[in-house]
Amino acid sequence: MFRGPRPEIGFGLGVIDIKSTEIERADDIARAIERAEKTLGPGRVTYVHPDCGFWMLKRNIADGKLRVLVAGRDRYVGRGA
Repeated sequence: MFRGPRPEIGFGLGVIDIKSTEIERADDIARAIERAEKTLGPGRVTYVHPDCGFWMLKRNIADGKLRVLVAGRDRYVGRGA
């Protein structure tokens, strides 16, 4: 378990590669969150986000990446199919 900052401090996790035009899969996002929680400890990942802005991507790619970000997070917390 990660023993850095105080336990009440949560972490934001960058799970989208904005340098790639390939759209991630929701399962990959869910697995990345799971791996981070195993390292940091339960409940320490308080939000997920892209690593940076989507300004350099075409709109349809940015939209797709945002959709899988939400779907992967939902899958991890048990809301997704």
